[in-house]
Amino acid sequence: MTGIAVADCGDGFTDIVPISYPLAATAFVLIAMMLSLRITSWKHRALYGIFTALFMFLTGWSLCSNQWKRATPSWPSGQCLYEGLITDEISAKERSYLCPIEVTSVYTGDSVRTLSAHLLLYLPKSPKVISLSSGDRLRFYGEVKPPTNFSPTFDYVRHLRHRQVSGTLYTRHWQLTDTLPAHWKTKALRIRKHLLDYYRNCELSGNELSVLSALTLGYKNDLSETLREQYSISGASHVLALSGLHIGILCMVLTAFFSLFLPNARNIRLCHLLAVPGIWAFALLVGCPASAVRAATMFSVLSISNCFNHSGFPLNTLALTAFAMLIYNPFYLFDVGFQMSFSAVAAILLLQPWIQKLLPRPRHILPRYLWNITTVSLAAQIGVFPLILHYFGRISPYALVVNLWIVPLTFLIVCAAVPLLLASLLPTSSLSTFISNIVGFLIRLMNNSLSLAARIPGADINDLSLNGVGTLSLYSALFFLFYGLIHKQRRSLIGLLTSLCGLTASYIWE
Repeated sequence: MTGIAVADCGDGFTDIVPISYPLAATAFVLIAMMLSLRITSWKHRALYGIFTALFMFLTGWSLCSNQWKRATPSWPSGQCLYEGLITDEISAKERSYLCPIEVTSVYTGDSVRTLSAHLLLYLPKSPKVISLSSGDRLRFYGEVKPPTNFSPTFDYVRHLRHRQVSGTLYTRHWQLTDTLPAHWKTKALRIRKHLLDYYRNCELSGNELSVLSALTLGYKNDLSETLREQYSISGASHVLALSGLHIGILCMVLTAFFSLFLPNARNIRLCHLLAVPGIWAFALLVGCPASAVRAATMFSVLSISNCFNHSGFPLNTLALTAFAMLIYNPFYLFDVGFQMSFSAVAAILLLQPWIQKLLPRPRHILPRYLWNITTVSLAAQIGVFPLILHYFGRISPYALVVNLWIVPLTFLIVCAAVPLLLASLLPTSSLSTFISNIVGFLIRLMNNSLSLAARIPGADINDLSLNGVGTLSLYSALFFLFYGLIHKQRRSLIGLLTSLCGLTASYIWE
């Protein structure tokens, strides 16, 4: 992660890419030589640390630099004829439609140049554009312009580069040339669109439809700004982001389904293993956001390890998941969902057992449930607290109380959505109408309760922004604070005071 972050600060250092790969290979060879020569004594432990850290740092540097190089193509100057594929759903803007395009060819004069670059294509509103879908090949004419920043507090250009987008183009001159056979992403988008249309036919509309689409299909385009603000102020925005909660519910439902055919208690591990393809099918269906990929990877690793009687260490599983995702796409590191998802899970694994032991274990089911969900929510809030200040600049003081009923309601809604989707396979619509009424009631109950919580005085404390240095200093302060409390180390006070000094300096500097 350090190698990726350093390379990104220098916009990839793309001119150093040919050097970084040999350096990383050299560090790896040194590690392999030490292992082959059995230089494994305790006195050589520092060499392993140095070479391994160097190898990881240079690998992250190389991957990020290569990604930056692909994200900064050489666009021709002036107006040209382009050809490319629509890679995602088309979204409606105020005066146009936005089509994410992967450009494959550029026509300049009598020559054709192949290209692999992404841009945002804006088309004027017309019935022809609505009929377009992912996988369609377009030919369009215009001038590609580099993206520009619209706000001094948000680097929109870097945000787009992290998503491999390097240009924008608005044109009235375009035509559909071909519709390619659907690949997995196109098929997933079409299936999701079909399910969204099915939701609309189930007499769901307005906020009920938009929340159900976000909770079960990861489709958030229909969420109104008022509804987003209510969820944000009340501290319940995490239920709208597909993560471990939703994947866990799906895993439980699939495991229960397979257990009907494998009723023996010894087959429960096999049921978990059979649920893995269903989990990944759901992750593909919702577009593979970073939080859903993280949850699906962790559940897969845990299911496979449990099947072979290897319980493992959850924190190592989390680290392995992050490592694999960053190898695949180093720009995941700068995704807000990636950062918040991993921070929340790491805090739960590290802090929740200690917080839970602060009070005696309740004997009755209801107090035990309330205490368990409170400790999990508190640990997760501590883990994402610095990131929330950095990205959103607000605190939701009632988030712990709100989650006591929002999490169970989310569980009921997602569980009820499963038979609602299965009812689409039946010829009659009476069952789907009955289930949709239940789902609509649960969503209205959740929305109304969050609207009430958002109107409580003191529910939103804003204007508390943190810069990057302040965020790292706050994380460092939290680490030394809880490390000292858990392990009763007074020396952690020095690190805590140093971190608080860094936090104060970041405020003064800003």
